[in-house]
Amino acid sequence: MTTTTTTTTTTTTTKPKRIDYTDNQHSILYAETGGCCPLCRAPILFRKPGVKKITKSYEIAHIFPLHPTPAQTKALTGRTPPIDINALENVIALCPTCHTRFDKNFQLDEMDQIRKLKDGFLADTKAKETAAQYVIQEEVFGILDKIAAMGSDAAGIPPAQFEISTVEKKLRTGMSPLQQSEIKLYATSYYIRIRDHIRLLEQSDQVSIRILQSQVTTYYLEMHRQHPHNKDAVFSYVAEWISSRTGKSLLAARVLTSFFVQNCEVFDAGA
Repeated sequence: MTTTTTTTTTTTTTKPKRIDYTDNQHSILYAETGGCCPLCRAPILFRKPGVKKITKSYEIAHIFPLHPTPAQTKALTGRTPPIDINALENVIALCPTCHTRFDKNFQLDEMDQIRKLKDGFLADTKAKETAAQYVIQEEVFGILDKIAAMGSDAAGIPPAQFEISTVEKKLRTGMSPLQQSEIKLYATSYYIRIRDHIRLLEQSDQVSIRILQSQVTTYYLEMHRQHPHNKDAVFSYVAEWISSRTGKSLLAARVLTSFFVQNCEVFDAGA
């Protein structure tokens, strides 16, 4: 009599393990938040009265759950987990209270909110890294100083001798009404005075001014490539680049960026 033995092979899925993040990775995650929990805005580092040592008051939370519960698995139906669940792109620094609430009272809406916050942090970091690679002409220093010194007396502001509809066409899509209003206000208030100052600079060095315009346009195009459907972000990143590269007022940089929106290929209507 022949006995047949059947061997059953059981396949088990190995759950990913939580990793220990390095000091450098902690520094990156902390820096992203600006020192506050992204959800409740509570400080995530603090010093107790009379104590020199700084205490860490945050935990590293997975945005897409590391080990989803049955209820979370059901809620996440159709959602694709990241390839590397422990990657910095899938974790964020939260205060212990918010972390606990997020895990225990898991809601897709809150996960999406945290995902949006994290994506904003990543975009800011990438923009700063890009800004460090793009130089800007020294002439812009004097232009920003001139803008900062311009008075606000309406009687002393020359009329805006340009077609405002040009600006409106450039801002027609992909920009919030509030951001549109800011740009149009700065363009109409400062355009003529900035233009006249730049014309004076061109008399002594026309090439430098052309290079400056090209630099602004090039950086704008890079930001547009990174954020093709978000002109608010593009405008802010261009202004922040001008301000960070010059050490000048961000407000003056936003005024100058508004000038370039009108005067150059920045926010070209066909872009």
